[in-house]
Amino acid sequence: MSSHDETEDKENINHSSFSKLESTASSSPRSVKRQRDGNQRPFRQTTKMRRTTLVGSNRVGLTLSDVHRLRQQINEKEQELDSLNTSYITLRTQVESQTLNNFTVESKYLHLDRQLRELKQNIENLNEFEESSMRELQHKFDIRSQEMMVKHQERLNQRKEEIAAEIDKMLQEKQSKYLDVIEKLTSNLKTLEEKKGKLSDELQQKIESARKSFKDKEESLKDEVDQSRSINEDCCASLKHSIVDIRNKIDEVDNVSIPTKQKEYARYESILGQLQSKNSDKQPEIDTAKAQIKEKGNSISELDKRAKLRNEELARMRFEIKRMKMELVDQETKRRKLHAKLQDLKGNIRVFCRIRAVPEDSKLIQFEVPNDDLNEDAKQELSITKENVGISNSSSSYKFQFDKIFTMNDRNEYIFEEYSQLIQSCIDGSNVCVFAYGQTGSGKTFTMSHPANGMIPLSIKKVFDDIKELDIQEQQWEYEISGKFIEIYNESIIDLLNPQSGEKHEIKHDDINCKTTITNITTIPITSPSQANSVLDEVNKKRSTAATKLNDKSSRSHSIFIIDIKGFNKATGVTTFGTLNLIDLAGSERINVSQVERERLKETQAINKSLSAVGDVISSLNLSQGSHIPYRNSKLTYLLKHSLGGNSKTLMFVNISPLSANFNETLNSLRFATKVNSTKLG
Repeated sequence: MSSHDETEDKENINHSSFSKLESTASSSPRSVKRQRDGNQRPFRQTTKMRRTTLVGSNRVGLTLSDVHRLRQQINEKEQELDSLNTSYITLRTQVESQTLNNFTVESKYLHLDRQLRELKQNIENLNEFEESSMRELQHKFDIRSQEMMVKHQERLNQRKEEIAAEIDKMLQEKQSKYLDVIEKLTSNLKTLEEKKGKLSDELQQKIESARKSFKDKEESLKDEVDQSRSINEDCCASLKHSIVDIRNKIDEVDNVSIPTKQKEYARYESILGQLQSKNSDKQPEIDTAKAQIKEKGNSISELDKRAKLRNEELARMRFEIKRMKMELVDQETKRRKLHAKLQDLKGNIRVFCRIRAVPEDSKLIQFEVPNDDLNEDAKQELSITKENVGISNSSSSYKFQFDKIFTMNDRNEYIFEEYSQLIQSCIDGSNVCVFAYGQTGSGKTFTMSHPANGMIPLSIKKVFDDIKELDIQEQQWEYEISGKFIEIYNESIIDLLNPQSGEKHEIKHDDINCKTTITNITTIPITSPSQANSVLDEVNKKRSTAATKLNDKSSRSHSIFIIDIKGFNKATGVTTFGTLNLIDLAGSERINVSQVERERLKETQAINKSLSAVGDVISSLNLSQGSHIPYRNSKLTYLLKHSLGGNSKTLMFVNISPLSANFNETLNSLRFATKVNSTKLG
């Protein structure tokens, strides 16, 4: 091989090595270009010097040792290049690790930033929650304030009614007293007038008798004088005729007759004086009688004036009574509006929980019964605990909220006081539904239909007491009360007032006036609580009952007492119509617990279906307006269509058993009642 060829081979090797280096350099990433440039500048200068040396040596001529030396240098340079590549890769790895660290730091920064944003959002949510809580608290405070104002207004109205009643009583007493005084004065006046007439007649009679007696005496005296005169004239005549005799007898006459005649004349004079003195004694009596007559006349005039004043005062009092009665009518209208607002604030659907009384030695569920204080939701809270028997011996606690909770010691009269205001709502024209719900044997019939103090007898008595109170206040209300008593047995309506009729009964609704009628049903007028209670005693004996494993006498139907109250005010022309539905539901029970068969099984299935339909209807009422409400799913809910929704008032008594053996049934009843209590009507 010639030196020229060897020179070309060296140049080709150098060019290939340089090209390889450049290709390696060109494959480096842009992220480390600036770091690489500082390391490449000496290399490029060395390559340039080597090319110059090669070119120079090519011109001069190289020996084989020079070529080996050059190859050795090339190998060394290639090793340096490899070390440089290794350094480059190391640097690249460091750069990538730094980039990864940067990315990790950035991701941590982004994570922290996201957490910060979430914290800010949570803070904003907390602020919004705080504002909403404050608004809710303010709303509850306003509601409580309104309730207190309404209660204050009710007490004020009650006090006004009491004052009005007292005023009416005082006015009536004063009026009766004034009438009695006027009658007494009138009778006294008549008596005085009669006495006056009698005294005048007696006085006139006495005057006439005195005059007559005086005249008679005067005439008798005149007669005696005339007689004496005639006798004297006769004597004188006889004396004239017989002057001799007379003269003879002059001495006798002068001595005897004249003194005698003088004595007689004196006697006559004394008689005349006595008569005149008697007449003067009667004159003071006459003057006294005249003075008495004048005094009585003055008394009569004074009595006339007082009677006139009494009449004016009586007319003023009658006008005041009329004005107060008109004001009472206005106050009654305001009271009805305030009462309706108060009942709306309390809620259109309310739930009272009642714990049945049991013997003291019974094994009971652990209850935490609240006191009279309400929680933030204006509810009372009931907590029950179940002991889980097993390895852990743990316990489960359940809490429920209701409008009112009654313990085993609370009597029916106390319970009735809590809901009696709904009776006034019915009298005012609202539809009211009161029903008892609970398992078999939980005390529903005792609560609703006890003859002495059940909710139904007490409600009837309250209706008549309120109407009587309106009559006492002279509110000019007239009421017509009628009643129907039915039961729903196996989805069939039975008229308990005429159970043997055999006629078919259909439910019809007047959606405009919110009225419900039942065809071919017996309706009776209710005239008194005693008459209604006697009817209740009769129909309760006809109700369908049977024995189950849970109760010896279980109600197998829904008993419904419907009272229609129609009112008319003669003063204002206002007409009201309200319906009071008093319902004793059949007992809810699980089939596997009651272990009923055949006919009892069919009854239980119908009962549970209707009770489930009640829950479905109430759940639908709690949804948005316009949603479908499944009233037709059972005869019970369809009958109560206008008493469960709209502006009606509904009260449910959930009756529960405190026995530990009935824990599951009690828990189901409380859950159902909580579902009902959460319903809010628009």
